[in-house]
Amino acid sequence: MLDILFGDPPWPYHPVRLIGHVVDKLETLARYVAHTPRQLRVAGAILAIIVMIAVTSLVTALLVVAHILSIWLFRALIVLLTYWGIAIRGLAEAALAVYRPLAQSRWDEARYYLSMIVGRDTEKLSQSEIIRATIESVAENTCDSIVAPLFFTFLAGPAGLWLYKAVNTMDSMIGYNNAQYKDLGWFAARTDDWLNWIPARISGWAIAITAGVDGRFRDSYQIMRADGRRHPSPNSGISEAAMAGALGVSLGGINTYQGMVSLRPKIGRGTKPLTVPMIIHAVSIIMRVALVTSLVFAFLAVLVTGRWLS
Repeated sequence: MLDILFGDPPWPYHPVRLIGHVVDKLETLARYVAHTPRQLRVAGAILAIIVMIAVTSLVTALLVVAHILSIWLFRALIVLLTYWGIAIRGLAEAALAVYRPLAQSRWDEARYYLSMIVGRDTEKLSQSEIIRATIESVAENTCDSIVAPLFFTFLAGPAGLWLYKAVNTMDSMIGYNNAQYKDLGWFAARTDDWLNWIPARISGWAIAITAGVDGRFRDSYQIMRADGRRHPSPNSGISEAAMAGALGVSLGGINTYQGMVSLRPKIGRGTKPLTVPMIIHAVSIIMRVALVTSLVFAFLAVLVTGRWLS
């Protein structure tokens, strides 16, 4: 509820920004001491392990101290750490930032805001390509921003959540499969794939189930099963395929990254043209996903522990 009401707090000491600052410093150090591909791979693994251990240990220590001082301080810290670790409103607002200028035919402004949430080149994208990129980003980030953080919070509390956020942050910074980060970021990228394997499939199911409100559960589920593995990523394709079925459209196609053309397989069997209001539809689906997964994990937590706040 805090995240939906207030969104991500825009302050410089947000935990994700602090993790990013540490990763940036460690990357500089790693490149200073490692030069060959093999050395960079070892340095990248050490970098990732250091960040994972440091973040998990710090969160655990804070919780232990809070529990010693006051049970209510402990609970309040759990709420804050969970709030800071999810981005329901942030994901919705990022998509709406593209939608608003796009709805008013302000193409350059829409491309600018799209460039903030995708890694592909956006300068020359057409209207339909802008819409497709936005929907694909919303679908993919349903896992990273909502489902996976809630899943790891359910499994291991804030320490589990922030272990995941540390890995996810490293993947977004150094996990690119290009000449600059292919060796240094391999461990972070591979670990992110492992951690997202189950949440990605929960995300796909959640999208399909919530698409049932629109009478499209079967379509979403069938496309997820048929096309979910066609994406180059072992996880992103699951939620993208479920979203394609939920909206009745086709995703995938030609993307350009730093001038390099990448042909992505077609996902979905829909024949409807991509329209601007579909961005709003995609946002409404991820809001439903956030509600459903939050309630399900909360119910399971109470069921497993046999307690609410005692």
